[in-house]
Amino acid sequence: MNPSVSLVVTAHRHGPMLLACMDAITRLSPLPAQVIVAIDGDCPEIQAEAVKRGFELVVMKNTPGVSATRNAGAARVSTESVAFLDSDVAPPIDFVTRALAALESQPGAVAAFGSYDDSPAATGVVSRYRNLLHHFTHQHAKREAQTFWAACGICDVEIFRQIGGFDESYRLPSIEDIELGYRLRGAGHRIALDPSWQIKHLKKWTWRDLVFTDIGRRAIPWTLLLLREGRLDNDLNIDTRSRLSALLVLAFLASLPSGIIFPWLILLPAACLGGAIFLNMRFYRFLAAKGGWAFSIASIPLHLFYYLAAVTGYGMAKIRFHFSLRHPPS
Repeated sequence: MNPSVSLVVTAHRHGPMLLACMDAITRLSPLPAQVIVAIDGDCPEIQAEAVKRGFELVVMKNTPGVSATRNAGAARVSTESVAFLDSDVAPPIDFVTRALAALESQPGAVAAFGSYDDSPAATGVVSRYRNLLHHFTHQHAKREAQTFWAACGICDVEIFRQIGGFDESYRLPSIEDIELGYRLRGAGHRIALDPSWQIKHLKKWTWRDLVFTDIGRRAIPWTLLLLREGRLDNDLNIDTRSRLSALLVLAFLASLPSGIIFPWLILLPAACLGGAIFLNMRFYRFLAAKGGWAFSIASIPLHLFYYLAAVTGYGMAKIRFHFSLRHPPS
């Protein structure tokens, strides 16, 4: 048992993969000093399963949302550090050791986070593409991070409480961890990204998940946060390559009708599409190494749609932000 770190797992009601997550936690070596399962909603069956495994339980019966539930779990922590896990992941046996190593990977860091591994549990093109995209993004991001990631993250408990924990206005899983990271950085603290600290994602993705998550839970709230903060980071999903790729996808769609009407203009949308694919060839080669070129090629439309979702969410957020400036709430 490691006396310096506690683990908080957060789920909405029980979450379909929480049992698998808890089973993986029981196999950790060393075990954390505490395992706290924080549930956003009453679910007697899963509560009994958590107690049977010897875990502490926090039940938020009025479903106040993911941020409030994480904060309630963290409030029970009695150790120096708190590690966070989502309920749809499976940590490796050395999770605790890796967590503490991640925290020490950057001198003076008070928080750290890791990455999904490159062998997601869910099969199917959509799931494998989306989980491997997340893995690839974290593997190639800057080691000194500007954000936080609550699916696999660790933070100094005292600092976490000093800055107020997660913003409880975020009720649905969204960018509450990114916002926490911005406040940590704004307070002068350092955050480390350790790509060697990895967990397995269990979630099965669908097309609906891609649309709902990438636009509603990522692009719109993240853009609003960036606009409010007056910042434009060059890292993770919003680095220069990603922004340029999104603009090329938008230019491809905008120029496609003219290329169809006037065949001599077809080179313009073709060039835009080719440019977007060229900018992301390193990712497509990575997908090919993991699943073959057929899988990689099948993932290209999904990836182009990802950029289109980002542009759509950005535009919607810009409109909402400027409307809020002209019509502030009374």
